[in-house]
Amino acid sequence: MNGFPEPAHALLIGRTEVKRRLRILTGSPLQFGAIIVAGLFLLALAAGGTFGAYLFGQQLAAGTISSIARYATWASAGAFLSVAAITCLRIVGEGGEIDHPAGMLTTVRHEDIVGGILVTELTGVAAYVLLPLFAASTALAVGAKSVFIGVSVFVTAVAVLSFAALTGHALGYVLRYAFVRSAFLAAHKTKLAVAVFLAYLYFVTVQQDPSVFLPILTALGQTPMGWLGLTPLVLQDPTSLTLVLGGWATIIVLGPALLFVATAAAGRAWYADEVSPTTEHDRGRGTTTVSAGVLERYVGRPTAWVARISVTRAYRAPMKLVFVLYPAFFIISPIVQIAQTGVVPPSVPILLAVYGAWAVGAGFALNPLGDEGAMLPVTLTSGITGDRFLLGLVVATTGAGTIVVLPLTLIAGALVPLALTQLVFLAITTVALLIGGAMLATGIGCAFPRFESVRISRSRRVVAPSLIAFAIYSLVLVLVATPGMVTQVPAAAAVLSHALPLSTPVIRALGTLLTATLVALCGLVSYRGGARTIDTYRL
Repeated sequence: MNGFPEPAHALLIGRTEVKRRLRILTGSPLQFGAIIVAGLFLLALAAGGTFGAYLFGQQLAAGTISSIARYATWASAGAFLSVAAITCLRIVGEGGEIDHPAGMLTTVRHEDIVGGILVTELTGVAAYVLLPLFAASTALAVGAKSVFIGVSVFVTAVAVLSFAALTGHALGYVLRYAFVRSAFLAAHKTKLAVAVFLAYLYFVTVQQDPSVFLPILTALGQTPMGWLGLTPLVLQDPTSLTLVLGGWATIIVLGPALLFVATAAAGRAWYADEVSPTTEHDRGRGTTTVSAGVLERYVGRPTAWVARISVTRAYRAPMKLVFVLYPAFFIISPIVQIAQTGVVPPSVPILLAVYGAWAVGAGFALNPLGDEGAMLPVTLTSGITGDRFLLGLVVATTGAGTIVVLPLTLIAGALVPLALTQLVFLAITTVALLIGGAMLATGIGCAFPRFESVRISRSRRVVAPSLIAFAIYSLVLVLVATPGMVTQVPAAAAVLSHALPLSTPVIRALGTLLTATLVALCGLVSYRGGARTIDTYRL
């Protein structure tokens, strides 16, 4: 039927895709270990949820729970909203992409591909919730001494989650088509993704009060998605039968319509010519060209253009820098503490300075040879020396760090608040780490390059620095940063001032000087070694 998947073909595509994903997950020891750990947490949560469902069933049988209907509509609405939102985000992201689209879209109906992806997503949802849901429903039935309640909870939950996944698919493909056809949305796609990610972090770390969602759940609970939650209560409250039938009728009527919307929007998104975000790219080119022109007067044209290419590469392919975000989770706890108390701990500016210098150095300069990719032979035979090439990476790294890291560090220091002399020493240390850290990264990256890509998601691969380069660079940078950063902590500076016949400002000045000297020496040695490696490199 036009506009709808062929069931047999969709099931075959879905089964094949599930096998592929399992093969990818089990083929990576790191990902497989993460799945095992996540599974253990899931089992613990399922055990707690099952026991809670049993106690809830007992209270339900005893009639000690008031406003049970409201809780039921909230639960149904919350399940629908969460699964629909997650599925929508996955479809807008990598979940709505096709591997080898040229081959797939010329040999298989796009409706069948949509059906196969839907089967895959439903299988993923079932893998996470089916067993815990069955256990909780059984425990609820035992506690309430009602088989009907247990069965109806299980069936209703399966229906709500399936309909939510279908809704997320339809909305996700519509948004995906909008990103394909709108130059404005295409230009701001990365910014929107960052905003969504930050909002997610805010709600899971800072705003942990569930009452913030009550207005949304209350409003959605008064729709058919909330009415479905009343299904287990129809025997106790026959007056809710009309609402329950309305909820089930909504699923039956809107289900095919949503599937049609999903296939239509997916086809338009996959077959359409993707627009170019011309405005943003033109702005980026203009800004970069001006910057390169200014730099040419100070560092020469070859170095300036290496810096320009490095920045442009990061701007156009930000996924290349995703690996530097992982350690950022270590600073989430201080950020949560700031949001909850309104007080900035003295350690936050230090963490921002060290992590920021580490991140920009790792992102721009820790894999000079591997980042060139197919252009490496051209770069090596272009006549540019290793010294000038690496200087371009140092300039790009320092520029990015000066624009982002230094202001954040100083703002955090002012909010502590640190004294003016402390802010000056903090600024000097941060700049020293940005410049010296970039130089340090270049040589280590040249000594331990990585040319092959690594998988960062199901369908995305990037060329990332080698693990050896990561380890050496991180260790050395932390060691050389320690004197300057420790002496900026008021308590540590006071202890050192008491132990040594020196005043606190002198202690901070010596710590800053020691870090600047160490990072300069280590960076210079690494930089010179990297330049020699490039000058003598043979393919």
